[in-house]
Amino acid sequence: MSISKINIKNLFPGISEVCKDCNTCCKTYGWLLDEEAKKFTKKGYPVIKLNNSLFCIDSFRRDKKGNLILDEIPRCRFYGKRECLINKDKPLDCKLFPIKVKFKGDNCFLGLSLGCKYVSNLSEKEKNKIYNGVKNFIDNMPKKDLDEYLNLMYNVSLISQAKKFWMKKLITLKKEGNSWKLISFHD
Repeated sequence: MSISKINIKNLFPGISEVCKDCNTCCKTYGWLLDEEAKKFTKKGYPVIKLNNSLFCIDSFRRDKKGNLILDEIPRCRFYGKRECLINKDKPLDCKLFPIKVKFKGDNCFLGLSLGCKYVSNLSEKEKNKIYNGVKNFIDNMPKKDLDEYLNLMYNVSLISQAKKFWMKKLITLKKEGNSWKLISFHD
């Protein structure tokens, strides 16, 4: 299965309506898997390669000399009118939000961002339904695709300082070479 074919649409019902009233997200580098970077380049979207290995959407501001300003997280260039302007081409990392990824050593934690207004406005019953949907989604995601995404995010974590955020941990995985092994689901 291709990353572009992964359907996340029904994972967060009604999120787009909440997003239109929020206006706090999409401050991101827009990390791209290799397949996504090729697709973006082919479509003429601005892509930049950092550290000769990681691709992201080029939303960076430049200084007066034209150098990238790397010490501030940019607002995505494709965010406008309180929504994603390239929704059908949105990178997997963006599609997965409000799923967040944290790393501690070789452990990876997937969870839901508690700073997201969509998540914070859900009833406990709705949150549990989403938690179960996310667990099911990750459990059924093709292993190759999950490994590729987690390796990208792991490599990002090695070159950047993670934003601080609160999340409800749902899944723990452990790095084993270039693969990720499911350790546990959290309740």
